[in-house]
Amino acid sequence: MITPLKNTALHELLVKPILFDANIFMVGISERISNKNCSFDNMMQLYIKPLFESFTNIYIHQEVYNELDDESKKFVDGYIGKNVTLVDEGHLYGKDPKYTIIFNRIANHELVNYKRGRSKDKGEVYSLAYAAYHNMNYFCSKEIMVDNVARELEELKDIDIITFDIILLQAYVYYVIKNDKSYCKGLKSMYKKYCADVIKRHKLPKTFSEYIKESQKYL
Repeated sequence: MITPLKNTALHELLVKPILFDANIFMVGISERISNKNCSFDNMMQLYIKPLFESFTNIYIHQEVYNELDDESKKFVDGYIGKNVTLVDEGHLYGKDPKYTIIFNRIANHELVNYKRGRSKDKGEVYSLAYAAYHNMNYFCSKEIMVDNVARELEELKDIDIITFDIILLQAYVYYVIKNDKSYCKGLKSMYKKYCADVIKRHKLPKTFSEYIKESQKYL
């Protein structure tokens, strides 16, 4: 089982600075209209609200915020100034050698191939560069590309990529503390459906129940 929780227990992770990507709001978005379980309200209640209620030091890059739809922006706005801080590049590119090198190394990676100004992957590249420059953890629900890039670049070796399984684990803990079991079935379903890739890559248990058991020592 490969997990950053081996280095930083979940309760410690919750108080460390962490950068969120726009994809946290986009899980199941392709089925949002056809499947009520994928509605924003349902996803918000299942894991987004527990996420924002649990992490105490959240950063969101302005480029990521700009990508959000009105519904997601409204949700984030409710936490700005509390435990959420919007950040930007701060005119570092081209002026600060360290930041410029980090940004270019990420952008030029074969899995990314990003050109400044292009909208596709903009939020992820800017966020990763910010996380690497400021040495903070990074969460992205669609972490395949991010995870692989982080493993290969020296500039990202100290950055923990927080994969979606950990977010579902925290949502589970959040509801256990509230003695609310009504969301357990939904979290199990999400683990099976949306963690399939990370389960394979990180050798995680196949079921959410088994995953919870194996994660007990990392809480």
